[in-house]
Amino acid sequence: MNYNYPNIRILMVGVGGIGCEVLKMVSKFTFQEFHIIDMDTIEVSNLNRQFLFRLEHRGQSKSLVAAQTMKKMAPQLNIIAHFAAINSPGYTMDFFRQFDAVIMALDNAETRSYVNKVCHALGIFIVDAGSMGFKGQANAYYEGTVCYDCYPIATTQKQYPACTIRSQPSNCTHCVIWAKYLFTQLFSGEVGILEVEGFDKTQPNSVFSKFFKGEEMPHSIDIIDHQLIQKYHFSSRKESIEELQGMWFYTYNQLNQLGVLQYDKDDDLHVLFIYASTALRCRNFNIEQYDYQQIKSISGNIIHAIASTNSIVAALEIQRLLAFIQNHHKIQYLQDLKAASYVQTGKKERILTLNAAIPNPLCNSCFHNQIYTKIDFSVVKIVDLVTSLKNHLNSELNIVSLSRIIWDDEDENDNEAIRQKKLNELFKSDLDNRLIIKSIEEKFLAVLWLQHLTDQLQIQFIPTKIENKILRLKNPLQNKKKERIRTQQEIKELKETEILPIKTSDKFKIIAQQKTEILIDEEQNEQTQQKKKIELIID
Repeated sequence: MNYNYPNIRILMVGVGGIGCEVLKMVSKFTFQEFHIIDMDTIEVSNLNRQFLFRLEHRGQSKSLVAAQTMKKMAPQLNIIAHFAAINSPGYTMDFFRQFDAVIMALDNAETRSYVNKVCHALGIFIVDAGSMGFKGQANAYYEGTVCYDCYPIATTQKQYPACTIRSQPSNCTHCVIWAKYLFTQLFSGEVGILEVEGFDKTQPNSVFSKFFKGEEMPHSIDIIDHQLIQKYHFSSRKESIEELQGMWFYTYNQLNQLGVLQYDKDDDLHVLFIYASTALRCRNFNIEQYDYQQIKSISGNIIHAIASTNSIVAALEIQRLLAFIQNHHKIQYLQDLKAASYVQTGKKERILTLNAAIPNPLCNSCFHNQIYTKIDFSVVKIVDLVTSLKNHLNSELNIVSLSRIIWDDEDENDNEAIRQKKLNELFKSDLDNRLIIKSIEEKFLAVLWLQHLTDQLQIQFIPTKIENKILRLKNPLQNKKKERIRTQQEIKELKETEILPIKTSDKFKIIAQQKTEILIDEEQNEQTQQKKKIELIID
C-alpha cells in the first residue's frame, strides 16, 4: 500500500475518541500537511478511550497535545494543530480552500452541518463518522452524492453519548452529561481523580468550590447563604443561585450518607442532584438551561462510548479517504464511496454497507450554484448587494439568511427600511454570512457566501468550486458504467480466486478494499431499503 501523499493536504475536525483513532490510522502516512482542529480541552473522563492523552494533560488543548504526541510517533505526518472552533473568526472559506479532503470526527450536529455546507460549496471531499455505544457509522460526501443536510436528522433522539463531557460546554446537554459524570465520581465508590488527588469528599464546601468556582469559568460561583431545599417545586421562573445551592447541598449531604450508589433516574433525590448540578454548570458558562423534565430524561439516556467502535468507524473513514485519493473509481469503487456503513459490535458483529440515498433537490447545502464575494461590510449597503445580484442572476429576488428574510422584491415597505443598512448591521456572526437566493416564484437561484474584506468596494461574484487535484485526471462521478448483477455462484468463484470487484446483488454486497463478504438476507434487505436516512450517531 502507498503511504506517501506529498501533495495532499488533509483537515480533521475534532480530536476526541474517533479523532484519536484516525490519527493512529494515519501514523504511517506522509502528507504535505495534516491539520487538526478542536476547541475542547482534555478531561479525565476522556482518558479511557482517547489514548493520545495522559493525566498530566488535563486541562490542556486536545489538538495541541495530540499534535505533540503524534510528532513523536510519526514525525513524517507533518501535523499542524489549531486550538479553536472551526466556525470561529479566521477559519473562513479561504482556510478551507487549501485542503483536498476533510475528515469529520465531531460530536455535535451543528458543527457537522457547518463543515458540510462549506465543503460542498468548495467541492471538497468529506468523510464523516460517529459512534454511540456499540453502534456506529461512516459516510462519504462529495459533489453529486447525498450530503449531511439533505435529509434532516430526526428530533426525537432519546440517547446521548457520554463522550460529550466538555471542559467548555456549549449547550445544556453537555452540562447534564457532566453532572452525571460528577455523580459517578462522588457517589459510585469507584476510584477516580478525586481519590488520586487525595480530595476529601465529606466536605461539601470544598467539593462545591472545586467544581463550580474557578478562574477558567466565565462566571465563577461563590458559596453564599442559602436554605436547604429538599424537593423540586415546578415553576416557570428561573431559580436563583441561592435556591440552586440549597438543592445542591441538601442532595449532596443526603447522598453522601447512603454509601455506594448507582444513578437511578426514577429516584427523586438522584435527579434533584443532577438538576442542581446542571443548572449551576449552565450558570458558570452562560448557557440556556433545560427544564427539570428534560434534564431528567437526558440523564437517564446516556450511552457510554466504546473504544473498539470508535476504532472501527475511524478505519472505515480512512478506507473511504484512501479510495478517493488513490483513484479507486477506476475499478468502479464509487458505489462504496457513496455508501454509508453502519456498524454493530457486540453479540452480533457486522458491518453493513448501504447505497446512499438520492440527493434532496431542495437541499440548499449542496445546491450546485454557489457563489461568493469579498466586500467591506462596514461600507457596502444591502441595496448595492441586491442590485449587483439582480444583474448577475437576471432575476427578481427573495434573499433569505439562516434565520430571516432580509429582502423581498414584492415587499417595498420592508425593503425601504432595510435598503440603506450596511452589511455589518445585518450579520452578527460568521454563520450568518451565507444567503439563500430565490426567485419571487420561490425557485432556488444560488447560495451566496459573503466575506468581509476591508476597503473592498467592488462586488464580484465568483463560483465557490475549486479544482480538486486528487481528481485532476478524472471525475469519479462521471462516465459510470452500467453494472450487471452477478449471481451467487459467480461471486463465490470470484472469492475463491481472490478477485473481488465491487458488485451488488439482492443478497450480497462485497467490499473490495477489505475483501469482506457480508451476507444480507432478503428480509434484512427489504427492511434496509425501507429505511430513510439513519440519524447520524454522535461520537
